[in-house]
Amino acid sequence: MPDRKLYIADDNSEFVEYLTTVSTRLGWEVETCSNGNELLDLLLGSDEPAVVLVDINMPEKDGIEVIEGLSGISRPLRFRFMTGGADAPMLAAKLMARARNLSVGRNLYKPIPMDTLKRVLVDEWEALVQLDAPPNLSAE
Repeated sequence: MPDRKLYIADDNSEFVEYLTTVSTRLGWEVETCSNGNELLDLLLGSDEPAVVLVDINMPEKDGIEVIEGLSGISRPLRFRFMTGGADAPMLAAKLMARARNLSVGRNLYKPIPMDTLKRVLVDEWEALVQLDAPPNLSAE
């Protein structure tokens, strides 16, 4: 499995800086973007496994529109949707992602405490490893 890759998509630069600092200290290779178009470009431009933290309310394309743009992607990805607002858009994004066979973890609510963020990154890495593991073809 390659390095631990994390994409952070959020238009709040201070929040992105916080997430990036915590994540890099834990050994993650982080790429950030501030809108959904940038995130789509990053996700479609590579094929390595990654965890994606997506703000549900972003300019240009929101989290739901990002999911719509990922139909047919075969790259192993784990998504966590983030919001400081209402549940309804996150629920919609989660349902849409699952309908497209994308792997989605529990929603995150801002602000995200450091202990929670650290636990989420560990959990998501373990889930991603399972997604990327070759099927067990052994008949023994």
